[in-house]
Formats: sequence, C-alpha cells, structure tokens
Amino acid sequence: MLGHDEKVLVNEAVLRTFKLKDHSLDLYVLPESLFVPNAVSRLFAKVVDIAPGDVVFDIGTGTGVLAIWSALQPSSQVYAVDPVAEHCELAERNAKLHEVDGKLIAFQGSLFDPLPEGLSADVIIGDVSGIADGPGRALGWYSSEVPTGGGDGTEVITELLHRAHRHLAPKGKLYFPVAVGLSDDDKIMRAARACFDSLLLKVDVWFPLSDEEYEIVSCCLPPELLQRVKKKGSRMAWNGLIYEATRPKKA
Repeated sequence: MLGHDEKVLVNEAVLRTFKLKDHSLDLYVLPESLFVPNAVSRLFAKVVDIAPGDVVFDIGTGTGVLAIWSALQPSSQVYAVDPVAEHCELAERNAKLHEVDGKLIAFQGSLFDPLPEGLSADVIIGDVSGIADGPGRALGWYSSEVPTGGGDGTEVITELLHRAHRHLAPKGKLYFPVAVGLSDDDKIMRAARACFDSLLLKVDVWFPLSDEEYEIVSCCLPPELLQRVKKKGSRMAWNGLIYEATRPKKA
C-alpha cells in the first residue's frame, strides 16, 4: 500500500470518461506517460461475474478502472495491485472520486506480492501485460514506465497463472487475456491448462491494425508470431481473447 511519504506527485493528470458495463466512469489519467484504459478493459467488464459479497483482486489495475467498476458491483472488498507508483496514486484518487475508497485498497507491487498474507479472492481480474515488448513499445501502448509481457508477451500472464491457485478461493474465478498474434498464445494456454481444470472462453474479438501499425508490428515480431496476425476485411488484425479459469490445480 502507498504510504503518505511514498506518494508521487501526479499534477498533470487529466479527467476522462470511460464507459464500462452499467457505468460511466470519470477517471484521472496521464495519457502521455501511463497506461490508459482501453477496449480490453471494457471487454473485461462485460464478462467478469461478481456475486454479492465477493472479494475481488484486480491485478494490474492501472489507474483503477476495473477495480472501481468492481467496487461499484455488490462486492465486499476490492484489492487493486499495480507495479507503477503513479498508477496506484491515481487509482486511490479515482476511488475517492467515485466514493468507493472505503471499499477499495490499492497496493504497489508485482502480482500478488504486496497483498496481505492468507488473503484469498472469489474473483481475480488479471488484466496484466500480455503483449510482446516490441510492438507494445513501438505502437505506444506501453510507456517506458509500464511493464510489458516480455519478448514473447507471456512473462507476466504465465506467472499470474502459476501463482493464482494460492490466492483463489475454492470456487473462485480468474479472468485473463490472450493476445493472439502479439504474444505466444500457445505458451500461455499450455500454462493455463497446467494450472486449471476448467477454461471457458468468454471473449473472442479481432482488433484491426492500420497499415502503419501493421508495418511496425511486422518489424517487431518473429515470423512464428506474426503469421497469427490475420487479414480481416481490408485490414490486418490481431485476435483478443479473455478466458475464465476455474478449479485451480494445487501445486
């Protein structure tokens, strides 16, 4: 959790409106230097199922969009985690703006590391970096302050999958993304099948790339990944998936 002496100044934040399922959220963001909620954030809100009384972990919260959305659901408590200090500060600021700061606690750190020992979640939202470093940086989707998924886009997601069983309630649910064409999706799915007995595909959409974006991507990715970027209509596109994982296998 951020202490008062650890807070960084985010004086240049601007207020923007983001529409998610059932809610229109005004959030402070730093578009030029930090991660900004995107179409994938909206897709998570469409499929994440939060029941009354659920404890929610939002891992990779960014400026708090899905954590705040979760706090506006009938959840009992929301724990938001992000490795970037400025993200955590803005998540806390945004939680106060929406009057859910009594229900939402932000922690700075990697994945589950900063969370209290022994705490478990009914729902884990794992909207973490899942795009390879090359295209993520070159397209401007991730600033230098924001971690990416590594060389093949799998580093953060596979670690999340391998560690989630220790933090998920017996009947809990983990939601995670796969970017087919911008990451090694086979590697991610092998890890998912090794860690969970049940995987349910909840979202399957294609995101078009402009000619300029595709040219950038083609220079950043190895051929085995690039070949999974497909032509849809008149444009090349990558495939975005979101899975719901349940029944974790104990290590």
